[in-house]
Amino acid sequence: MSQSGARGRLAPVSITFVASLGARLRDLELRTRPEHPDLTAALARRWEELPAHVKTRNQMLGRRTAGCEGTHGVFPRCNLACTPCYHSREANRVRTDGEHTVREVERQMAYLRAERGPGQNAQLIGGEVTLLEADDHAGALQAMIDHGRKPMSLSHGDFDYDYLQALALDPATGKPRFRHLSFAGHFDSMMYGRRGIKAPESEPALNPYRARFCEMFARLEREHGVTHYLAHNMTVTPANVDQVPQVIRDCREMGFRMFSFQPAAFIAAGCVRWRVSAPRLSPTSCTRSWMPTRSSPPGSCCAAASCRMSSRSARPRNACRPARTPWRIPTRTSSSPRAPSTRCSTPRRTCDCRSGCRSCSCR
Repeated sequence: MSQSGARGRLAPVSITFVASLGARLRDLELRTRPEHPDLTAALARRWEELPAHVKTRNQMLGRRTAGCEGTHGVFPRCNLACTPCYHSREANRVRTDGEHTVREVERQMAYLRAERGPGQNAQLIGGEVTLLEADDHAGALQAMIDHGRKPMSLSHGDFDYDYLQALALDPATGKPRFRHLSFAGHFDSMMYGRRGIKAPESEPALNPYRARFCEMFARLEREHGVTHYLAHNMTVTPANVDQVPQVIRDCREMGFRMFSFQPAAFIAAGCVRWRVSAPRLSPTSCTRSWMPTRSSPPGSCCAAASCRMSSRSARPRNACRPARTPWRIPTRTSSSPRAPSTRCSTPRRTCDCRSGCRSCSCR
């Protein structure tokens, strides 16, 4: 074989190798940039969309993040009944099988990747995510990861360790298919139907269930090395707003790394599911109910504030600053039309019509 002939056959291989090496180097250069070019462009677009009066020095939208993300309408089915729930009565009839779920998550994440760039946090939210089969749940999380998202599953936390283990481990090998899992557990006294406590009377009554939720993830990490990030969600109404400080004091050492409190969305004026007698919360009353005492542990002040208070120090200036406007839940007046109502003959604690009922007395 001549030297020129050998060179002639090796040349295509060399060109392919150089092209592959160049592509790898370009990919490495993009991955090691402080910010991906697609994300830079998405943040710039988001900043331009903001109204002028919110483009302040402390604004993170358009600088650090393009905003919150989450799946929408993919699997709205749920097996609990929450008084402030905003899902329609058809929610439990929507198709939620694995093929449909993964396909819709893929479609939505592809859109978010194109609009917002890579590296954004996104919630896998329904509905109750653990009503999906563990493999389908894992497939949806992987689809989010493949599109450059950092997924977090939103759950009511009423599932078993076997489900969590099946989600985290590859059924073929028994080894972890995820190195890290993020979950947000939603716990509040407005939720009915949880196993062991169908109708909680207060927020502290749910503490054993909050602790159980955290312990499952601690066990998963001990046994399989899968790390976790846990957030705590709680819907706030006039019925439980005064219990927010107690939730922080009781749960801050359980394993949650974030506590999130959302005011309930009042939907449909005159809706009979709103039974709270307090129609208005003023900034002053909120501040007083959330203000810690000198015996309170550090960081037990208003959940909306970022201050950390020492038990021996005075309250810092401007700490726990109240909202500028009162938080108000509309109430039906005598002149307002009464919403049509149906009566349920089943006692409230055992009623099964919660899958879609909106006006039944059992709610």
